[in-house]
Amino acid sequence: MDIPSYLDFLPETLLNRLDALSEPVPAVPGLKVAAGLRTSFPHLESDEALAFVADVYDEVREHLNDVLEQRTKDRHFIDENTAKFVAENATLEFHSPDYKTVLGLKDDAGRVVVGPSGEACNPPKVAIPKGYEGTQVTLFGPPDSVKLSINAMNAIHRRLPDEPQIISDLVDRCGDAPRWGADNEDSKTPIMRNFLHACENLIRCYDGSIELDDPRNGKHYELENDRLSIPIKRFPGIAIPDGNHLLRGNPLPLHLYDFVMHMFHNRTRAESLTFYVPKLENEEEAAYIKHLIDVTERRIKEIYPEYILDSVRLFIVFENPRAIFRIKEIVEALSPNFLGGSLGWHDFLASTARIFRNDPRYRIPVKADPNIVINHIRESHRILVESLAECGGITIGGMYGVLYEDGNPASYEVSMVGYIKDVVTQLKRGLQGFWVAHPDFVRVGMALTQAWKEQKSAGKTSNILSETIVSLVPNPAENARLIEFAFGPDVPGLDHDDPLYPRAVLTATLEKSDVISNDDPREVRYNVFQALQYITDWLCGNGCVALPATMTNAEGEAVFVRVMDDLATTERSRWELWAEIAHGRVSTERFDHILSEELAFLKADKDSDTKRIQVRWQADAAIWYPIAAKILRNLVVTDEPVEFATQLMLPFTFDHVRSRHLGA
Repeated sequence: MDIPSYLDFLPETLLNRLDALSEPVPAVPGLKVAAGLRTSFPHLESDEALAFVADVYDEVREHLNDVLEQRTKDRHFIDENTAKFVAENATLEFHSPDYKTVLGLKDDAGRVVVGPSGEACNPPKVAIPKGYEGTQVTLFGPPDSVKLSINAMNAIHRRLPDEPQIISDLVDRCGDAPRWGADNEDSKTPIMRNFLHACENLIRCYDGSIELDDPRNGKHYELENDRLSIPIKRFPGIAIPDGNHLLRGNPLPLHLYDFVMHMFHNRTRAESLTFYVPKLENEEEAAYIKHLIDVTERRIKEIYPEYILDSVRLFIVFENPRAIFRIKEIVEALSPNFLGGSLGWHDFLASTARIFRNDPRYRIPVKADPNIVINHIRESHRILVESLAECGGITIGGMYGVLYEDGNPASYEVSMVGYIKDVVTQLKRGLQGFWVAHPDFVRVGMALTQAWKEQKSAGKTSNILSETIVSLVPNPAENARLIEFAFGPDVPGLDHDDPLYPRAVLTATLEKSDVISNDDPREVRYNVFQALQYITDWLCGNGCVALPATMTNAEGEAVFVRVMDDLATTERSRWELWAEIAHGRVSTERFDHILSEELAFLKADKDSDTKRIQVRWQADAAIWYPIAAKILRNLVVTDEPVEFATQLMLPFTFDHVRSRHLGA
């Protein structure tokens, strides 16, 4: 096996079965592809494209295996030392400067495994290509269907009903185009046929040919003539294999297949060669990505001499507690391809919880906290801004994922209040933009950012920001507090020389939540209820789903909203549940009882006054719900949790496994 860690996702028996069901590619010796894929996608899966992917893989596979093996060694180092410190920390206050963690510890090779490297680093200046300057409002979501892709491309033209004139004016004055994070990662179930349809949709977005006549409503969908969103593809993380493409019995890396195939088919379009890269942990892994880019570009140029080297540009999603301390090193490793960075905070919290899993006193911020970004992500936002200030890289925050219910004014209001606070907080911290989970938030985000810039420029002589807030939230009970928040200071934080600062960067200073306890049955139940629905929908083939939840308005009333969940939000839920069970604060019996009750509620398919179901126990979901429950329990009731939830979920993406369960 070229990359042994891939057996964690594809056990040998499954891999052998996939090999037996695959079809050889005569033009590429040793390559086999899942049956029917080449017939369904002859352009994407051409002999030339597949040979190109195989050649790149053979040149970089040893490097990839090296970094994945190092990841495993680093996990053992982290776990062993964290467990060792438990006894030493027993008599110390959690916030004592003497409280020991793995931060700053060196391994036998002298590497700092988690924390600043301690080495001087001065990455070169970042060159920002034309079109990427200015406002950085990014809609994130997969190019799953033609309609979704067209709506994402046309996002700036999607006006809310009765859009205030001030919003229209601000969007016009802004003049920039939004970005679209075309996601093949956390919001995409990697069922290969759906995956390839998404790739085709994205190609048609780049060449402008995408359109749709929808027979269900008689509407024609096509791209607008101006200010189209700039698509930026996010490919999967380096840990996940592709069981649909086997080279000499080895699964190709899914990220490599996706990136290289995209490069091959879009090599003539410079605007298509910007990517989001997820889940890197340090500069060593960044060096592998740089190697992958260099090999891919060099091989393209050998075949197509007109190709210009170093055309690739990268946004790095700093969503790992190891990566956040190595931003400058990662920029240096990726130069001149580095363009900017963002902070994906759900994965950031989940992977931090994984690092501290053996510390019984660590607490992840609770899922029910509506102000996580405001109260707990300050230091990590600041370190991103400070690290990229000298080199001039683009700085982008994270996702606002609270959506309102259609036709519910109270839901719109409470969702918009949260959105404005989230946007203003990130702009206060010096970030140049943020992500949104729905096209309805794009124009508002562009307008808010423009109003912030104009207010900052004009100072006290302008009321533009206050007027914008009032136009979006006319209710005085809400907008007065919002305006005070917008012009007020950021939440307090720690100075760089504070002994607790490195832990604060990781949101690892919270011994007890001031919202609700992590082991409170209501928090456990909320995590279980949402995770069951998400995993079920993922198994159905939908990588992101807006799940019902409630937020509290100024009058103290609970108002229904929808919270966009993807794989990252479910990862943070399962690590929160795992910690409470593993450290004895929630018994296995209590968890099983809650799991059973939530399954029964979902199966009964009846909403209550305080809880609503999004993923109904119907059709395929009725088949997947019992499997989702087993997956969730295996994730959280275990002494040795898997590194990624997809280690348990990926087998259900293959045709023969799905057919066995769905009876097709």
